[in-house]
Amino acid sequence: MNSEEAAALLGRARQTVAAVGPLPEPLRPVDEAEAYRVQQALRAWFADNGDPPQAGYKLGCTTPVMQAMLGLDAPVHGGVRAGDVHPTGAVLPAAGFRAPGIECEIALRLGCDIDARRRTPPRARIAGAVAEAMPAIEIVDNRYGDWSALGTPTLIADDFFQAACVLGKPADCDPMALDRASGRTLIDGIETGRGKGTDVLGHPLDALAWLARALGRRGAVLRAGTLVMTGSLVRTAWLERFPAAARVEIDGVGAAEVRLE
Repeated sequence: MNSEEAAALLGRARQTVAAVGPLPEPLRPVDEAEAYRVQQALRAWFADNGDPPQAGYKLGCTTPVMQAMLGLDAPVHGGVRAGDVHPTGAVLPAAGFRAPGIECEIALRLGCDIDARRRTPPRARIAGAVAEAMPAIEIVDNRYGDWSALGTPTLIADDFFQAACVLGKPADCDPMALDRASGRTLIDGIETGRGKGTDVLGHPLDALAWLARALGRRGAVLRAGTLVMTGSLVRTAWLERFPAAARVEIDGVGAAEVRLE
C-alpha cells in the first residue's frame, strides 16, 4: 500500500474538519503494522504542510471502560500535534470538531529518554524519567460515524480519534503514587463518570512503559520533553449541545477545564 497517499487523504480531512470514511481499498491499512506506517507518514505530511514538530503521544484503550467501549483488548497509540495542545481554561470553537468528546486523563511529560529497544526499564526508572504529571482533558473527535465499520487499523492511522489536549498545571505529586489517583468528568457541572489510576494498565507508569516498548519494537526511543496522554480514566463524554463547559478533576493531581462554543 502507499502510506503517503493514505496519509495525505487523512491529513486533508483533518485540516478541513471533513468526515473520514473508509479509505480506498488500495490505501487501506489491513493490520497494525501498516496502520502505524501510515501514522508516521501522516506526521511527515503535517510537517510538510507547516505543522510544528509533534508534541507527543496519546494512548487509547488503556482502561477496561475504554476497551469495552471500543471493542479492543489492548492499547493503541497516536500522535499529538503541538498546535492542538492548550492550557486549562481554553475556549475553543465547536466548529473545529465534527463530534467531540471529553476524556479524563493523567498527562506525563518526560525529563529524560526512556529507551526500551532492548528491555523495558523497571517502574522506578520509568518514574524517574517523569518531569511533570498533569491533569488533562483529551478532546477526541468522532470523525468516522460508525467507527466499528471503519476498522481499527484506519483509526490507528488517523491518530485514534485525537483532536486536542487541554493541560492543567503540573502537580506536586510522586509519579509512583499515580495509581492511587481517582478522577471524574463533569460536563456543565454534571458528573458523567469516575475512574481510578489503577485502571490504566494497573498503573499510569505501566502505560508509559507500554508506549516505550511499542516504540522500541520499531527501533525508536521515547524522548525527553515528550508529552504522553496515558488514556481516559472515564468513559468518553460525547458533547451534544454547545456551548459546553467540561472539567476533569483528579485527586492528588489537580483539575483542567475547557469550553467549546
